[in-house]
Amino acid sequence: MKKSTTLRSGWRKRIIGLSTSMAMGIAALVSTVSLSACSSSDGEGSGEQINIEEYLAGKEWAANSTSGTYSYYKNHMVYYEADGSVTSGGLASEPNVGFGYWQIAGDRLNTTFTVGRPSGFDVNTLLNEPLSGLHLEENNEMSAGKGGSINIDQRPYIVGKFINGNTCRLAYVKKMQDISDDTDHDAALSGTWYAMVTDFSSGKKYLGSMTFNADGTMHMVIESQQDFIATYATKNGQVTVNGYLTEDNKAIFYYINLDGICIKLYNSENGYISSIWYKDQSAL
Repeated sequence: MKKSTTLRSGWRKRIIGLSTSMAMGIAALVSTVSLSACSSSDGEGSGEQINIEEYLAGKEWAANSTSGTYSYYKNHMVYYEADGSVTSGGLASEPNVGFGYWQIAGDRLNTTFTVGRPSGFDVNTLLNEPLSGLHLEENNEMSAGKGGSINIDQRPYIVGKFINGNTCRLAYVKKMQDISDDTDHDAALSGTWYAMVTDFSSGKKYLGSMTFNADGTMHMVIESQQDFIATYATKNGQVTVNGYLTEDNKAIFYYINLDGICIKLYNSENGYISSIWYKDQSAL
């Protein structure tokens, strides 16, 4: 069952009028100040119902309990990324990355991470347990804007409690260009994608293409080498291809569609990029 809640006040971007007394108080600190709310197109005005699951999906979030950001995709994959540590010599290590899946049941958000990288990164330190009592809380965080303005972010927090009773607050970071869905044949993969495929036995490179169809079939072509129809299925941001590069090769990947430009396929066992396939053949 999807969870909805109502906020006491609206959070659509708006210009907030200052009373004379408030304006005089602020004028003592700065010469010219305008007060405005951060833009958001994901909510309605005062009194409107906000569905938490729909509000969560397709956006990037920050949690008060950990660093980094959590991207909750509409296909129910969750992707975590945080900057790596900096060595004493000033060199930055590779970022910490985690892949997993999420579900909302009643007032509970279940987030489960299954793989992370680099090898020493423990995904159990992430939001890898249920949050119960899920609800929205008003947000009136203020930050400095351009030209002496003050921005008020009124996009609500998603709040819940860990098993130990501690509170976790998810803060809206940004909306993603997420066209994924939770069907067996995710639209994020739909269409034809191109990559150069290397035959390691000979060292030769060939143009390859994958065409994902809505009926669960995938047409694999590697010029002068392979041309066959395979099947595929998607679940929680993973795709299982029953015939990847060759007809007898079953492969499982996490995948991300980057603004329709390309799809990145990630190894489901270690989280590293396996390949990148482009929509436009000229990008190769």
